[in-house]
Amino acid sequence: MKTIHAGPVLVLLLIMAACQRQTASPSNPVYNQEVIDAKGNTLLLGKSTRERLQQPPFDTWFNTNYNNYTTDSITAQQVKPLLKNKHLLLFMGTWCGDSRREVPRIYKLLDHCGITASQVQLVTLDYRDSAYKKSPGHEERGLSIIRVPTLLVYEGPKELGRIVETPRQSWEKDLLAILLSEP
Repeated sequence: MKTIHAGPVLVLLLIMAACQRQTASPSNPVYNQEVIDAKGNTLLLGKSTRERLQQPPFDTWFNTNYNNYTTDSITAQQVKPLLKNKHLLLFMGTWCGDSRREVPRIYKLLDHCGITASQVQLVTLDYRDSAYKKSPGHEERGLSIIRVPTLLVYEGPKELGRIVETPRQSWEKDLLAILLSEP
């Protein structure tokens, strides 16, 4: 009769378990990762949430710019039904003046249109040399994100259009043009 030693079997099982954990963790998205830059400022990186932007230290600019924006309610009413079954991908930098001004405005419009949080994916990008305009999960890869904020509008897997940095007319009118397939 052969004797099986538990030691080698246990070691093998531990190695297998450790390998499985290591291969599973990179697929987990990075949410609300915070880093401090060389100037001592907090940066938010990766997939994030609007709720995180409403908390310190980001709340000062987010809440002020959200509250100070007046939605074009007439155009927003035209946009509202067209946003049904659409998905929005929003890239921004918490370090970027344009993002600080425009992202709260975008959210104010989306709130007016009744867009759910599940329809919007917010991704915050880095500005430091080693990771310029990149996120830890590389959600920007292949999307030609050059300036922020950038709002991409999708219907299923198809990109319908995007607004880069600032709208040409207004968030409401530019979004309406994208949803109506106008130039």
